[in-house]
Amino acid sequence: ILALAAKCFGADRVTGIDNDPAAISVAESNARLNKIRGATFQLGDVRKWKSAQKTDVITANLYSDLLIEILPKLGDSDWLILSGILRSQQDELARALRRKHLDAISMKPGGKWIAILARRSGTLQSPDDEPANFCGGRRPPLQ
Repeated sequence: ILALAAKCFGADRVTGIDNDPAAISVAESNARLNKIRGATFQLGDVRKWKSAQKTDVITANLYSDLLIEILPKLGDSDWLILSGILRSQQDELARALRRKHLDAISMKPGGKWIAILARRSGTLQSPDDEPANFCGGRRPPLQ
């Protein structure tokens, strides 16, 4: 879902990676259903993933321990959008982000979970997207 949202908000190349074949199938189905082109999905282990080029934005819905483990491998991306983090682990993750020169600029709680928007220190802020710009002004009917 995060990969599809990134594409809707104007990302050029998007790759979604998951270790669950069912998640890949659902993502591909949602891309077709919503006529989202240019997003690819790969079955794999994010601990072994390496980008062939600089990545501007990385989105991840992973548990905190795995996020902390892979942070050093993420390269020099300017933006991270993280979800699926337990509120009880947000301080530990924020410290790991700071060690990687990333600032948690927004934290959105939802029950026992939190989502974090992080920006590399010194990165200029991008313009805000209006919700109406989401996938051409419509919210996609995701499965």
